[in-house]
Amino acid sequence: MKQTLFFLFLCVSTMSHAAVNDTLVVNKPNTVTIISNDSIMNITVEGREGKDEYTYNRKVQLAASPIVRENYEGRDWDNNIPKVKVGDDDSKMEATAHFGLGFTSPTNVPSGMEFSTFKSWEIFFTPIVFDLYVNKAKGDLISLGLGFDWRNYRMTNDVRFMKSDDGKVVLGGYPQGATKKFSRVKVFSLNFPLIYQHKFDRNWGVGIGPVFNFNTYGSLKTSYKLEGGKHKYVEKNIGQKKFTIDAMLILENPIIDLYIKYSPMEVLKDSDLDFQALSFGIYL
Repeated sequence: MKQTLFFLFLCVSTMSHAAVNDTLVVNKPNTVTIISNDSIMNITVEGREGKDEYTYNRKVQLAASPIVRENYEGRDWDNNIPKVKVGDDDSKMEATAHFGLGFTSPTNVPSGMEFSTFKSWEIFFTPIVFDLYVNKAKGDLISLGLGFDWRNYRMTNDVRFMKSDDGKVVLGGYPQGATKKFSRVKVFSLNFPLIYQHKFDRNWGVGIGPVFNFNTYGSLKTSYKLEGGKHKYVEKNIGQKKFTIDAMLILENPIIDLYIKYSPMEVLKDSDLDFQALSFGIYL
């Protein structure tokens, strides 16, 4: 029975592929399976002389349209899957997502303020990014994203953030006898990065462009200990700038991608505490 099926397989394979001159000889197969319909024939050979784990598969399109074939041979599919496809599969646009984790280090800080860089952080997540390639080699692209950003600016010196009676953010002292922990400003943003990227090779590349931030939420928080108890001071509606623009630089490298962002615009509006946002970290 095996010899009969194998003969049938050879005959069908020869007739169906005479135009492309493919020849395959499998000595003593264990099983030969042929499944066909009006348009596609699927031929599978399992086992051969001296190698029971051998597998061969061929799909043949029988209709009059251009031939599409998919073959694999053996168990190492990743290295043994030659594919012949009709048409161009290159896409000019792709959808991706990115994540960033870093530290903030404000610049142009007024006298009396002392930020703690490695205790101040930034987290941003861009779940929707459209990458538009500007050449066939995919070495240059423009990306537009929609994401979310959390930044805080933490002080650990002898002053804290407070809101004055007129709603402005000012500096104040801790209560007498208090043991300070930290005082910080936090800003949440809905942002739109627009980045141009150039890839020098597979591992190295650079990206640069603006990030448009709609700062929808801001708050103050101070934590300290007093008379054996823990105390927290929280204020919302701190008057953060509603719209700011960052300049972002991305460095792609073989180890882990890095970013740096800087905004020349003040974090707070209508306040004497004018400082600008600077952050840096890893970019995934």
